[in-house]
Amino acid sequence: MTAQQLNLPVSLADDTLFDNFLSAPLSIRQQALSSLKALFSAGGTSSCKGNILLWGGMGSGLTHLLQAACHEGVACGQRIQYLPLELMANYPARDVLEGLGACQLVCLDNFQLVVGIPDWEEELFHLLNELSATGGRLLISASAAPRALSIRLADLESRLAASTVFQLPAYSEEEKSAIVLFRAARLGLIMSEEALGFLMNRAPRDLHSLIDHLHQLDSFALQYQSKATIPLMKKAFGW
Repeated sequence: MTAQQLNLPVSLADDTLFDNFLSAPLSIRQQALSSLKALFSAGGTSSCKGNILLWGGMGSGLTHLLQAACHEGVACGQRIQYLPLELMANYPARDVLEGLGACQLVCLDNFQLVVGIPDWEEELFHLLNELSATGGRLLISASAAPRALSIRLADLESRLAASTVFQLPAYSEEEKSAIVLFRAARLGLIMSEEALGFLMNRAPRDLHSLIDHLHQLDSFALQYQSKATIPLMKKAFGW
């Protein structure tokens, strides 16, 4: 998606979808996923009556869920906007947010990066009011719960605190391994437990890096018509 006002290159990753977001049954992550899916299901009901805020540490699945919601919104014919605030915080908030009140869904990734910036807090409060008036929603990711973010504008803090809030926990090592195997299977990449262990021990341990290595490995496997073997990983990554 592109921020129309500033012509900034904002894109969604092709593989950040609801269908490839792995979550354990009855977990908080599954509850968040189900609530977001319900926003787009025909005749579906959701316990989320207003805006939604997801918070947690880096690599806990926040960006994936925000982008997946955007993909789903586009597929449903909605007007949506995804804003990674690490790319936007240095621009005037009014220029970035102008006109977004007409969207059905606005996703703000890494909200904590604009907390404490007066014009951003003011314009986000106005955006909340505009979306409320038109039936749109704000979906936010942040590093902490609303009350812990040190938001200066009290009205903005209270509005965000009234959102439906989910805390996404950090992934365990077992969950990371399960996700890598799950995503490998989605790619059609055959990986043994031994090969998985080799990848998990050699690649950086954050999930983003693991998935990035998996995609690189898939390209090599296609090039050499090979399974995801340890020799292939040594060739691909110089290990």
